[in-house]
Amino acid sequence: MEIYCYPVLPSTQDLAKKLLEKKKPPFAVSALEQTQGYGKQGRTFYSPKNGLYLSVCLEKQENPLLTLAVGTAVADFLRARYGLEIGLKWANDLFYQGKKVAGILTEQVAGGIVVGLGLNLGAELPTSLPQATRLLEAGDFDPLLADDLACVICRAASWQDCLPRYRELSILTGRRVTLKIAGRTIFGTCAGFDDQGRLLLEKGGKISAWSSGEVIKTSFL
Repeated sequence: MEIYCYPVLPSTQDLAKKLLEKKKPPFAVSALEQTQGYGKQGRTFYSPKNGLYLSVCLEKQENPLLTLAVGTAVADFLRARYGLEIGLKWANDLFYQGKKVAGILTEQVAGGIVVGLGLNLGAELPTSLPQATRLLEAGDFDPLLADDLACVICRAASWQDCLPRYRELSILTGRRVTLKIAGRTIFGTCAGFDDQGRLLLEKGGKISAWSSGEVIKTSFL
């Protein structure tokens, strides 16, 4: 796969979408730092140097579990490569030692799909981000990591039976969860994920299924 590599970019997602207007997928854009990185709902994604920021352009996929499949595949790859216990927080975050190390963003555009991965490899994080951590010591990562991860994401795009493994890697099952969605705050205990990848919350003996929203707090029972 062709990969456009840069030391720093405003946003790999923005450049990937611009290239997709005139170039056929698959291809990828990577950077070690972003100055205008963004995540879900356009929120700022802190992207300091010593990170890996990767946007993979794919043809449109008929995979409703695409984000979960990519997260599962990337987590398994990092676990195998570095021997670290990487887990998944629904729907699009990777966690290590109880803190976020990566986020995934999937955007559909006219020319295809752009899957973004923001991975904090070795950057020191400010105290204003206590919920995040780095994966490795600075300088410990392979310079070919972007190439490998781009291939992992490309293969994961067609992985439609990812849910059994996703459930195994989930850090939420059995924990109390606070879900924020459309201005509402929902409380419950995570009872797993249904066959559509929806978050299942149990409260008062009843189970509700949620296809979107953000888990903003978890705690052990």
